[in-house]
Amino acid sequence: MFKYWVWMAMALFSPLTCAFSQDQYSYRGFDAPVCVIQYGGYLYLSNAGKNPDMTAKDGDGYIARIKSDGSQEEATMKYLAGLDSPHGIAASKGILYVCDVDRLLGFNLQKKSKVFELSFAAEGTRRLSGLSFSDDNTLYVSATDINAIFEVHIDRNTYGKWIETQSPTGLLIDKNKMYVSSWGTDSLPNGKIGVIDMNRKIYETLPGCEGYLWGLALDGKKLYYCDWVAFDKRGVIKWHRLDNGDNGQIKLTEKMAGPAGFIFDARNNLFIVPAVLEGKVYGAFGFK
Repeated sequence: MFKYWVWMAMALFSPLTCAFSQDQYSYRGFDAPVCVIQYGGYLYLSNAGKNPDMTAKDGDGYIARIKSDGSQEEATMKYLAGLDSPHGIAASKGILYVCDVDRLLGFNLQKKSKVFELSFAAEGTRRLSGLSFSDDNTLYVSATDINAIFEVHIDRNTYGKWIETQSPTGLLIDKNKMYVSSWGTDSLPNGKIGVIDMNRKIYETLPGCEGYLWGLALDGKKLYYCDWVAFDKRGVIKWHRLDNGDNGQIKLTEKMAGPAGFIFDARNNLFIVPAVLEGKVYGAFGFK
């Protein structure tokens, strides 16, 4: 993975530009990048588009695809184009699932063809935000603006409201627990990190976790999450220990504007973080 980021700096994102520091890299040239996943040897990155209205049905959103090891193939900036405002993404069985305003779409990654579509328009949402699988046929979707998480049965092309919770954004399922980040209420940075017992549907908040919260990643007993802090370049990555309740923050050389759906490469201690408000993707080593 380290080779991948260095290689991108030299070649892959030309003519995109790269900023370098000792422990943090940033790559420009994206359009409101929201979420990144690693799947099948590639990174897939949702881009909401140039229009600052991230709920608009304007057709300028897209999915970028980048070879994870930086070999053989250059970045395809618009691997899947013509979307509106894609946010959360997840992949299973060669299908990439995408939250796109008020619908969930699925694309065959080899053929780049749409193979799944499920509309949530009847629910009145325009901010489907996060995705997480519990198994290959069951996918959970957060709807930030209507305070709900939906359960989707892919094989039956059906969904139902699973639970109501305040302004959910990121979702992460680990065994029978679902971790949920939230955006907060009344335009205030009072979002929480919650954990839901999926068997009993019991929701509890984790102490000391509050802000404009989005992405989630789990490494053993440490849960990482990003916090915008404000709508400028003050965004950070924080952590909460699930075993003893300790809280902390990753020491970043450069803070970010609008960190969203990130991934964590535990082997290399590396965070890959889209920054919505900057049009950048950061690679940051997790020094504490």
